[in-house]
Amino acid sequence: MTFEFRRATAADIPAMSAIRLAVRENALANPARITQQMYEDYLERLGRGWVCEREGVLIGFSYAAHEDDSIWALFVAPEYEGLGVGKRLLQLATDWLFTYGAQAVKLSTAVGSRADRFYLAQGWQRCVSENGIDAHFRLERSISIRRAGTDDLDAMWEIFQPLLVSGDAFPFGERFGKSTFQLHWFSSHPAYVACAGEQILGMYKMGANYPDHGAHVASATYAVATQAQGKGVGRALVEHSLAQARREGFLAMQFNYVVSSNAPAMALYRKLGFNIAGTLPRAFRHRELGLVDAYVLHRFLENP
Repeated sequence: MTFEFRRATAADIPAMSAIRLAVRENALANPARITQQMYEDYLERLGRGWVCEREGVLIGFSYAAHEDDSIWALFVAPEYEGLGVGKRLLQLATDWLFTYGAQAVKLSTAVGSRADRFYLAQGWQRCVSENGIDAHFRLERSISIRRAGTDDLDAMWEIFQPLLVSGDAFPFGERFGKSTFQLHWFSSHPAYVACAGEQILGMYKMGANYPDHGAHVASATYAVATQAQGKGVGRALVEHSLAQARREGFLAMQFNYVVSSNAPAMALYRKLGFNIAGTLPRAFRHRELGLVDAYVLHRFLENP
């Protein structure tokens, strides 16, 4: 079976409502309790929604609420349960909330239900209410991100040095020393580090791309420890920087120099809404591939 996932629109509300009323568990005692206006509000003003379609027919939907960082709704048509639809819809909702800046996502369902077992299987933390009826779930970021301090310099430099030697992502060479690194990361733009416990796994710095007339557009630089790559650290850093840029009032985020052959970075940036705004032909001298293109990437930061 082929499923298509996309952002929900107001035109999807009748089909979503029909699925909500058709589910086998967590049925509404009073269907009028969930109104058309509530569906509309959670599409834009209070959150965001996603739907899954098969051959043009809507078969499931999810809603994320950013006011309290919760999953407002996740329902799949009974005949399509157990096929991975709910798992993907849940991921879309939680990923969006983390991108929006949430440090943890929560939801509630009935004890002993299929949903109860489903969220447990997805690794969510569970506690049961005193009445024994409701199961409350919480999903936390496994990685914490905080403002970097000068005490972090040695650990950050340890991460950055091997990335310079690899010669496949940064324009700086091996002559780029620790003192220069410190000036780059602890002068004009604030730096942040991603930690698992006390261990620093990655970092980013973010600030205005240009001063004065260009100060409404942010730019950022990211670095992830070699041993931590491919484990979600880079994504957490980019999501955090986007949320931070929104909080600081930037209109957009722009990356001025992304090496075209850096496939993992390009895949991540595309997933998070960046588009190629320009190509710099043969602008990067790759250690193994020779001269390759570099990209200018851009995305707006309007509230998701």
